[in-house]
Parts: sequence; structure tokens; C-alpha cells
Amino acid sequence: HNRPMVAQEIAMALGIPVSASVPTDYASVIVALQSGQAHIAGGLGPSQMVQAADTAGADLVLQSVRFGYGQYVTQWFTNNPDEFCTTEVVDVVDEDDGTIFKFCNGVDAATDPAEGPIGADVLGNVAGKTVAFVDQGSTSGYLVPSLGLISAGVDPLSDITATFAGGHDLAVQAVYDGDADVGVSFNDARGQLVQTVPDVGEKVVVFAWSDPIPNDGFAVAGDLPDDLKQAIVDALVAFTETEEGAVTMDELYEIDGLVPVPEGSYDIIRRLETELADLMG
Repeated sequence: HNRPMVAQEIAMALGIPVSASVPTDYASVIVALQSGQAHIAGGLGPSQMVQAADTAGADLVLQSVRFGYGQYVTQWFTNNPDEFCTTEVVDVVDEDDGTIFKFCNGVDAATDPAEGPIGADVLGNVAGKTVAFVDQGSTSGYLVPSLGLISAGVDPLSDITATFAGGHDLAVQAVYDGDADVGVSFNDARGQLVQTVPDVGEKVVVFAWSDPIPNDGFAVAGDLPDDLKQAIVDALVAFTETEEGAVTMDELYEIDGLVPVPEGSYDIIRRLETELADLMG
């Protein structure tokens, strides 16, 4: 019932009929944008946003906001800070429950994902280690950190022992348990384990952040008139800012808000696809 509601709100704002459809997969969305069957597409993951722009000629208009930011990062963590920390390890105490989370290399001072990359100069030390990734299809849990390793001169296929934990929290658990020396997850997945493993933030130290990774977003067909594109954007933003809209967007995509897409925001995804294609090729 949520998608028709979004369509209805846009229709009311534009004064023209708008119908909602739910394709079976992302590829169908790109085809629909390309062929003119769809004019607005939402909930597109970073790779699909790039395809919408580069394959379907769509305009990328809005980026989802979660936890106050339109981007997020991969965090790198270890159970052996001596090998990966070039600075003192810093304790950050959670004001609510007193839980301690340890960081080094300046990650403790970072709040905005746009501050990444941080600590990238130590990624060369990951060579020869066992690394707990999340899943081979995960952007933050495998693809972006692989790009980070390539940039540091480490081949993610042959220079490390890769394991796949199956979840961001499970990658943290693998490093906590000593099954891997280093791991990756979104920031800060350690919080998901505090109830079962209270000292996870002390045993598992975050030592690096990746480049910022763009959140999912909304695209509009490139051949729509500019004033109509703007009206669609305004309608989506206005709806998300209403009480009913906030609930709807949260239920649909866990979206807290929508912001214009920053210039070059999705370039890391393009770089990823090129570099990894070369590596895997």
C-alpha cells in the first residue's frame, strides 16, 4: 500500500495521473526507464543509480538519508591493533550504557562519511592476512574494501585469505573470535553485537574508513521537461517531510529524508566496476 501512496502524492502535486508499479528485479527498472515506460524510479541501489544514468540516460535527482547522512562507509577493524594502528588507540564511551568502542588512526574523530578515506595508508599491511568480508555481492562488505586493497597494492584475490561471514555483524564476530585478523562492515556494526558480546568494542578496534559510498536514491527519465523533473523532486521531498510521508518512506526503504545527489557521488561505483572488472577479467 505504500508505493501507491507515494504515486498518489506525486500525482496530487503535479496535477497529472501517476501510477505505481513494482518490477520483479532491478534490471526491469532500468529497461523501463530506458524505454520510456517509467519516468520515476526509487529505491535504486548505488549500482542501479549508475545504470540508470549511464544505460538509461536518467537524471539522478535524490539520495536517501539515513542516520543524518546521504552516504556511508566501509570500516576496517582488527583484533591486532599493534599492526594496523599508527596512532594511540582511543576509547570512545557510549553515553547511554558506558560501552567502550576503540578506534585508531583518527577514525574516532570522524562523524561524516564524507571524511573518508581515513587510515588508507595502512591497508598495505592487510597483505598475507585472513580477512572476514560479508558477502561477495555486498558493496560495503566486499566490493569497496576490495577497491581499497587494490589502491594499496594488495590483490584481494591472491594476496590475502578471504572468508565470507554472511553478515556485517558476523564479520565483526569472526574478528572477535580470532577466526580472522581483519574484517570489514558498514560503520559501526560492532553496536549490533554489544548485547551478546559486551566487550566487542574493546577487542575489535576500528582502524580505517573507506571512501564514502553513496546511499540508494531516486532517478527520473532524462527526457522529461526540466520543470516537471523539478516538480517531481519537490513533491518527493515535501511528502517525505510530512508525518505520514516519513512513516511511509521508513516502512518502504528505511529512509529518514531525501537530499539532492552531490556532484560525483556515484563515481566510486563506476571506479569499482572498472577496477574489479579488470581484476576479475
